[in-house]
Amino acid sequence: MKKIFIIAGEQSGEMHAAFLMDKIKEKLPNVQFFGIGGKQMEQRGLKSLVPLEDFSVVGFFEVAKKITFFKNILNKCKNILQNGDFDVFIPVDFPGFNIRLAKFAKSMGIPVIYYIAPQLWAWGKNRAKELSESLDKLLVVFPFEVEFFNQYGIDCEFVGHPLLDRIKPNEEKERLKKIAFLPGSRMQEIHSHLPLLENISYELKKRLPDYRITLAKSPLINQDFFNQIAKRNPDWEFAENSIELMKESQFGVIKTGTSNLEAALCGLPFIMFYKTSFISYFLGKKLINLDFISLVNILSKKKVISEYIQKDINPKIMVTEIVEILNNQDKYIYIQNEFSKIRKMLGESSASEKAAEIIVKY
Repeated sequence: MKKIFIIAGEQSGEMHAAFLMDKIKEKLPNVQFFGIGGKQMEQRGLKSLVPLEDFSVVGFFEVAKKITFFKNILNKCKNILQNGDFDVFIPVDFPGFNIRLAKFAKSMGIPVIYYIAPQLWAWGKNRAKELSESLDKLLVVFPFEVEFFNQYGIDCEFVGHPLLDRIKPNEEKERLKKIAFLPGSRMQEIHSHLPLLENISYELKKRLPDYRITLAKSPLINQDFFNQIAKRNPDWEFAENSIELMKESQFGVIKTGTSNLEAALCGLPFIMFYKTSFISYFLGKKLINLDFISLVNILSKKKVISEYIQKDINPKIMVTEIVEILNNQDKYIYIQNEFSKIRKMLGESSASEKAAEIIVKY
């Protein structure tokens, strides 16, 4: 009986971890999973130490407010790793917590295979040495990451991006007169972004009255919360499946993060936004050493979609750009063509299968 400790600290990582667990179970039917994850991972047999919605926090200030909680969970994880006779620890992204625990696991002689690399190339080159001392193998999802991490002596392998397993090419639906709102998966993000989206909605109704607005619901959030949003915005529709929403919409207003890459793979032109606390923004701005924040622009090495961050956020300007792109077929097709280049860049599908093979062989 093999025992695997696995941690995914946020919704996007949890989805990829769940697919990885599926592939591992195909090769090791009697495997047991312990760690931290959400409902998708629990459906695959994970015994989770804490609900994902309590664990999923982003931002320096926001994490600092829960520092005691995270310290207690870290100590609990260490105790379980120390006494649980585990065959491997698989951290999935979520570097602030996972790198610390990976370092401990390695010191206990437990192999560490990190799946989906922390984006140290964007914000933490000074932490690459710490990462190199905390793992045995790193499985990355972007091809350029191999060269970056190899220079720090990290045994690194590109497995492809797991989103390609979920979003196949040429699966586009007929695009409806619908604009997709994706405010994020965490409660703190939705609270922060909802006033902006309501203002954008107000402007859109004046400029594009025949377009419907659909908000992607997060599975981490209780339905009662979305019922309250619906009361304030009776014209809005709501979608359970964000991928299907992006396939059938004509445009997106999307928070930065994995959803940007999802939109690109769905062929959905969009504008990106993000708003956080002043402290988190100030500290993040000092750390990030890239020209862009959106993965779409980072991978393209140029501005393909507009980024509206903090003080640059302006609903009227954002709606003006939405209208311009929807009314300019050449611009619309140009964005979609750039998205097609990103798909080719990410290689073949079957990332979960390749990652599982490497882990099982290790």
